[in-house]
Amino acid sequence: MLSRLLALLLVLFSGNMQANEFPVEIIEFIDNARVVAFINENDIDETSYWLPSAGSPELSIEDALNAVQQHIAADPDITAAELDELKLKQIPHHQRHWNYLVKMKITNHGKPHASYFVVLMNGKVIPAVREPGAVK
Repeated sequence: MLSRLLALLLVLFSGNMQANEFPVEIIEFIDNARVVAFINENDIDETSYWLPSAGSPELSIEDALNAVQQHIAADPDITAAELDELKLKQIPHHQRHWNYLVKMKITNHGKPHASYFVVLMNGKVIPAVREPGAVK
């Protein structure tokens, strides 16, 4: 009886595990900092293709910055952030999919701090993390 119950539980849980997908890890360098973000494959698939030779990207720099500002608006510690650096980058292993890598400068209690974001071409903002001590 116990073995049947364990077999049933195994089938139930293994089905749920297969439905989950692992996010794509993106490692980029910006301003001598190694930055990591995790993006769901579905989020990448929902963005449109872009070829640099075909014209401007679907999402402008202004739209990307507005998306970041909207994303951070709820956090009073970083609402006064200013753009420090922005790069247009191709998503590794995803031909014709691009994103903006954004570094925002924040001053909290007189100390400078940076926050990093990846902005997909559909305007979705994904927070990124600087690896401690990682320098290019």
